Amino acid sequence: FSINMGIIPLPMIWGGRMIDNGKGKQAIVIGGILFSLGFILSGFVDNLPMLFLTYGVIAGLGSGLAFTGNLNNILKFFPDRRGLASGIVLAGVGVGTLLCTRLAEYFMAQTHDVSRALLYLGIVYLVVIFIVQFFIRSAPAKDSGGIKASPLDKDYRHMLKDLRFWLLFMILALGVFSGMVISSSSAQIGMTQYGLLSGALVVSLVSIFNSIGRLFWGGLTDKLGGYNTLVIVYLFTCLCMLLLFFFNGNTSVFYFSALGVGFAYAGILVIFPGLTSQNFGMRNQGLNYGFMYFGFAVGAVIAPYVTSAIAKYTGSYNTVFILTTVLLLIGVVLTLITKKYVATVLAKIH
Repeated sequence: FSINMGIIPLPMIWGGRMIDNGKGKQAIVIGGILFSLGFILSGFVDNLPMLFLTYGVIAGLGSGLAFTGNLNNILKFFPDRRGLASGIVLAGVGVGTLLCTRLAEYFMAQTHDVSRALLYLGIVYLVVIFIVQFFIRSAPAKDSGGIKASPLDKDYRHMLKDLRFWLLFMILALGVFSGMVISSSSAQIGMTQYGLLSGALVVSLVSIFNSIGRLFWGGLTDKLGGYNTLVIVYLFTCLCMLLLFFFNGNTSVFYFSALGVGFAYAGILVIFPGLTSQNFGMRNQGLNYGFMYFGFAVGAVIAPYVTSAIAKYTGSYNTVFILTTVLLLIGVVLTLITKKYVATVLAKIH
């Protein structure tokens, strides 16, 4: 899983260039084929290194390529409703994850064989991508006249030299770290500190609330702006973490906080595609967001290891809750600083 998450930004850069050149459909289809192939090949491997290659690398490459293809291709069609457009696409990702989880459980129950279940999943994914590719349309290439030039437009080389990018990168990494604490460990936290007999229910509920949150925060972002919405997301997540710390053992508080974090975490995923285009223009959005997504990978890869290590060392997750709260408050401060700095920069550009 960590290899899969860590490798996703690399194909997003490749796919981003394809999208900016008017090949969004190709990015989605190639990504879908690679993702399917990763699962199919995983059904034939019998050792861990090969599984790292098939599921971690091949499926990870496909996942990143298809993800950026769907997200950034659609943003180019709806530049004035970036939040809602992102929310709808990402809600689809969440719903798809839930459906695929149930499908995987069905295959496991029928076959009692992980390899065959992976093989069947890969075949289903391949059939789905074959069908949906007939309905996909690529956004116009940046040089075709379909996307108007803007003073905001920057390619990735200039973006990486811009302080705004690194501020947003840090804010994204801090937010993703905090969200992944619950996403990766909600079942374990519930069973070890809140007396749950099974973590399956809370994991499913967190996923559902996360999908709902993607639509909610997407619409709110278009009304309040990305920075204001991000502050709300981070402060609400802080509240949930503090409730977990102060009401240790209270099952009702655990469910409220875990579902609240899942709901709020969705906002981070929705807000940053829009902030990237808001700061660096739409013409190079695909490639630029590929680089921005490395901030997501940093938080997503580090969080499970840090959470597990602290819990093992201290015997509880309380220290994790406090650490996460501090990181989120740092994120709030950085967001407010970035908002003010960006306003100054954009005033000079316009």
